[in-house]
Amino acid sequence: MRLFAVCTGAALACRAPAVKPAVDAQPAADTLRGTFVLEGSDPYPMAVVRTSSGRVVIDGATAGMLKLSQLDLWVRGTRTSADRFHVADYRVRGANGARAWDGKVRKGPTGFRLELDDGSLHDIRGAPVNFAQLVGSRVWVTENPDGTLREYGVI
Repeated sequence: MRLFAVCTGAALACRAPAVKPAVDAQPAADTLRGTFVLEGSDPYPMAVVRTSSGRVVIDGATAGMLKLSQLDLWVRGTRTSADRFHVADYRVRGANGARAWDGKVRKGPTGFRLELDDGSLHDIRGAPVNFAQLVGSRVWVTENPDGTLREYGVI
């Protein structure tokens, strides 16, 4: 009997290990685009994105994101249910009907520039002098039809 147990143990030890399914280091990212709003009242407003197909509650909104109510946002993260989304990253894409750029303020040769997330630069024409205090900060900007600064906000 003892010999049977030893042989069985040896046979199991020599068996090839079971193949485990590959574990993806990062889950596939979902995206969402719509108007970001805060619903409810302080001290616990609810972050929501209103899309063309309905309303999605946003979990994990950062303090910076909470400043962006009423702006058009592109949000990347994970959909946790049909009406809930956990945010990992976001960009401002529009404000008051105008296209917006979202990036970090950099000093340029003739004024200020926005360094966008893809590394490209977008010149900011007509920026006020106080933009010097914003160098290195993440901001969103919109422009007038002539290309000058229309609106901006610090994220």
